[in-house]
Amino acid sequence: MSVRSAKVDRARRNALKAAMLVSAFLATSALHRQASADPGNNGNGKGGCGKGQQTNGCGGNGGHCFAQGTLIRTREGHRPIETLAAGDMVAVRSGGFAPIRAMVSHTLNSVSGKWVGESNLPVLIQRGALGENAPNADLCLTAWHPVYVDGFLIPIGDLVNGTSITFEAAAGRDTLDFFNIELDRHDILDVQGAFCESLCRAVTERCAPLLRLTGGRSQLRSRMRSVASIVVDRRQPIDIIRDKLEERGDAFARAA
Repeated sequence: MSVRSAKVDRARRNALKAAMLVSAFLATSALHRQASADPGNNGNGKGGCGKGQQTNGCGGNGGHCFAQGTLIRTREGHRPIETLAAGDMVAVRSGGFAPIRAMVSHTLNSVSGKWVGESNLPVLIQRGALGENAPNADLCLTAWHPVYVDGFLIPIGDLVNGTSITFEAAAGRDTLDFFNIELDRHDILDVQGAFCESLCRAVTERCAPLLRLTGGRSQLRSRMRSVASIVVDRRQPIDIIRDKLEERGDAFARAA
């Protein structure tokens, strides 16, 4: 594919995504207007662990975890995350191995066939979606859990593309158990050949810059920058990384 064709495909794909965002925004606005007009509505909104409760992107009580069965590289080889405990040595990107300070966990519940808690939605990363053999097997994270790509940490939910990175359906399951690893210092873990951050507390100094999209308008602006890049490329790093992974996902879909 020529450079020009790749740019056209990128612009077309992002224009479609932008249209979908606008459509979703209009539908949500209509629902909010309807709810506001309902005299029985008390305005409390949804409960649970919502986005407004963890705006710093850190935390250990849900929202940033690996699904049960995820393989973590340790000094003894790859082990399921649920078998790890404080004191075990895990591989870190900063070099060598670091001891686990603590393990945290939470259980995600489903209601009427849907997962509860928008910051906890599970995301499935297909093998090779982040790079060559990264991950080396399908990997499930919660949407707010950052992955390390091209020198940046990005919540995996901001990289969902509908092909190689997708939201995981409840599929008849009532619960899904998640775990995370806290180290003495924030670092990057080797997770099935992909790089993902360890638990980050609010007071923790991050080991790499965090990029994220902050809601629908931010997502729309990002998409429009990518649409305009066919003429003038003013994309930000998060746009470039997302576009690259979407192009990779499209290639997966064509090869399937």
